[in-house]
Amino acid sequence: MGTRHKEDQLRDIRAVVFDFDGTLAVLNIDFSEMREQVFELMRKYGVNEEKVEERYLLEIIDEVVPILSKSNSSAAEEFYQKAHLILHGIEMKAAEEGRMLPGVKEALISLKRKGIKVGIVTRNCEEAVRKVVPDIEAFCDVFVSRDLIKKVKPHPEQLTSVLKALHVTGKETVMVGDHTIDIQAGKRVGMKTIGVLTGRVKKEEFEKAGADWVLEEASEICELIPPSPPLVKGGGGGFSKVDKKH
Repeated sequence: MGTRHKEDQLRDIRAVVFDFDGTLAVLNIDFSEMREQVFELMRKYGVNEEKVEERYLLEIIDEVVPILSKSNSSAAEEFYQKAHLILHGIEMKAAEEGRMLPGVKEALISLKRKGIKVGIVTRNCEEAVRKVVPDIEAFCDVFVSRDLIKKVKPHPEQLTSVLKALHVTGKETVMVGDHTIDIQAGKRVGMKTIGVLTGRVKKEEFEKAGADWVLEEASEICELIPPSPPLVKGGGGGFSKVDKKH
């Protein structure tokens, strides 16, 4: 795909949504320890790993709850609360040494100056993110952690809530993340997708997942995204985009 064609695909982009962990910030969460502790908790409640099909931990917890609810609803609620306390504790420990990646704050500010709306979404808890970036709203128009939503990405609910808050459509938006989950989620709501190599996923994996672009880091997006097309009031009282002639 030629450079000009790629630029044309991004001409009408009005918003960019970023994942947080691994995309905008370094957070060395010990997922192996997290998984081990949650599985140990499951076994205490009589649920073995063989009974769950989900791959990711948040979804595994959600899958265990109805299994326990069939015989004991109070045990199901107790398990849910204890499992999330495990996640929260390990996430907060990682956040103590967490930091924003070089250049991303400047990139977010640059996008906003271009008239591009910025969203940040994460499967992480809000408290851990705010420990790393207390003033996160200074760098985005909307921030949605897992605490604010029932279903997190790759389920579309988290991204559709961001689109609604930003008053944009999926076709007007780009999703940027360091995991194939981000690509899956973005594609499900009609977004263009960008994989970044600051996490553990390789370029070939992003390409296999269908990412439209793969960048070394999230800050490079400023070179791809042109200023947002201005909106003018149309004759019917609505707003329409003004085509820029190059």
